[in-house]
Amino acid sequence: MTEDILSKLSHQQRAPLKHGGAGAVHAIQQGKPFTGLAAAAEADVYQELAEDGPYSLVEKNAVRLQAACDLYWAAITKAAEDRDLNALDRYISRFGWLAGTSLRAWAQVRQDEKDKDNISAGDVLAAIREQYGK
Repeated sequence: MTEDILSKLSHQQRAPLKHGGAGAVHAIQQGKPFTGLAAAAEADVYQELAEDGPYSLVEKNAVRLQAACDLYWAAITKAAEDRDLNALDRYISRFGWLAGTSLRAWAQVRQDEKDKDNISAGDVLAAIREQYGK
């Protein structure tokens, strides 16, 4: 859906939008609903949630955070090899945030996997009652 909106805009109309993230953050801070590109992205998330469930979204975010973290690690290594202390400082701060955030996301994935495997007796009984109409 987000791509549909972008495809209908000219290059000049798309240029100021960039990514829509700033507008989304502003709407959240103001307690207002999303509009434009942020609203389309929100609708995409709801669709993915309905199709794949919350576990899929959490895992996808963990993977993306880890990928970004790995890319920053490579940039840190290169900046250190080049002795570029300004770049090294910038990359390390981003890497630190990403590493901590991805670690929390992976912990959530692990917990979600455990939760999916733990089926209570009440859930089993409810499923049996539903299956056999009792």
